[in-house]
Amino acid sequence: MDNKLQKCLVSLSFDDGRIDNYTMAYPILKKIDLPATFNITMGYVTGKLTPGNPTDVKQMNVDMVRELFSNNKFEIAGHGWAHQNDITDIEKGITELKSLLGVNTLTRFGDGFASPGTGLSLETWHRLTSNQSNTIRYARVSLRYKSCAWLKTLIRKTSRVLQWPCLYRMAYQDTMMNDVQDGLIYSIPVLSSITTNELKAVIKKAIKTKQAIVLMFHSIVPDGAVHDNWDYEEGKFDTFCQFLKQEEKEGKLKVCTSMEVWKQLTSEK
Repeated sequence: MDNKLQKCLVSLSFDDGRIDNYTMAYPILKKIDLPATFNITMGYVTGKLTPGNPTDVKQMNVDMVRELFSNNKFEIAGHGWAHQNDITDIEKGITELKSLLGVNTLTRFGDGFASPGTGLSLETWHRLTSNQSNTIRYARVSLRYKSCAWLKTLIRKTSRVLQWPCLYRMAYQDTMMNDVQDGLIYSIPVLSSITTNELKAVIKKAIKTKQAIVLMFHSIVPDGAVHDNWDYEEGKFDTFCQFLKQEEKEGKLKVCTSMEVWKQLTSEK
């Protein structure tokens, strides 16, 4: 396998700008000293979208977004203005986000974008990035299958029932990356039913193959407070973050932002 990486990269990516990202995830990440990427829907955090769009979960306020941005461990990335995937909404979201933060680009390498609902079309992405003034370096989308998609879809659905770490690893091994094509970064959706052992299984596979892996989270909630598939319990998240930090201390992986994943996978060997 042609690989640019010296060791596994892991990125924790949080969508929307939900308040629990600030009240629940942020303290754990600070305590353990782990980076992460927060993908912000601008119309949501400014309270300009109708209730329930993109979620009925309460949003961060703009001061919380500014605080996260002020911590150099964290990346702030775009997630649309109204949680859409058309060029106007993508550009409006990132433009207002940069205005809010008082910067020309969200990172020193450019801007990141996480596709809402992973509904970004290749045509839209190519049109967006063909503009010479474009500063968006990557689009984070969802999982990918390189072959036998029907079989891996079956394995993925079966793994949700059986919760066997080996099945979870098999279902998502194509989503691990050793390169970036067309600026697309793939990610594994982390649902409420996923166990820490399942997450550890994909990490251990990525460590072995020296690949990058992006984990897509939405909400971190108190234990026992799960109300939909996108909630992940605080206890499980804390345990998993502790595992990542230990693996990092042992030199097996590096936890980083999504922009850092893009940078390292697109750099020359």
